[in-house]
Amino acid sequence: MEGKPTSGRRERKKLDTWRTIRQTALRLISERGYHNVSLEDIAAAADVSRATLFNYFRSKEAMLFDPDPEEQTHWETFLAQRPTDEVPWASLEAFFLDYTAGYETKLRLQKELQQGGTVLSQAKQDGSVRVHAFLSTWLRPRLLAQGQDPDESDFLLSIAFTAMSTAFARWDPKQDFGVFQHLIRQAFGRVGRGLLTPP
Repeated sequence: MEGKPTSGRRERKKLDTWRTIRQTALRLISERGYHNVSLEDIAAAADVSRATLFNYFRSKEAMLFDPDPEEQTHWETFLAQRPTDEVPWASLEAFFLDYTAGYETKLRLQKELQQGGTVLSQAKQDGSVRVHAFLSTWLRPRLLAQGQDPDESDFLLSIAFTAMSTAFARWDPKQDFGVFQHLIRQAFGRVGRGLLTPP
């Protein structure tokens, strides 16, 4: 019995360390630029050793793209709270708005790096695959429960990710983050109304 709280405290401490390193990296990169921050800089500012840093992140790039350890639990909770009769397209829009709201600093940095020509495509691709797999697992049974063809999930997700890519491409990271979320709503709304309907 006494081992469980100890284990829980240990896991919480690991999570706190992970987040401290991540937040420190994002702050330093925001202030100095990606190429002007070393792993040693991040470790020192986070008050951890280089060895400890590598226990949590395999690279500086991973600090921008690796998911929060509790990220999927949040996704599951968020979608479980959506109305069961909600149109799946509306659920997907709500999901992406919630998802991006929690990652303003990270997304702004990713866009700035993209504009600067820094290649981080593989890590970004890994993140997209993870989100796509999660949403596919959620969407298929939701469509089935609503009497729709579950095979439509691939089609809906392809359009949703295209809408997100379009919004991200149109957003200038120097703009307020609310502009990016407006572009997401605009893209989802445009598709939701039908492409043949004037905007």
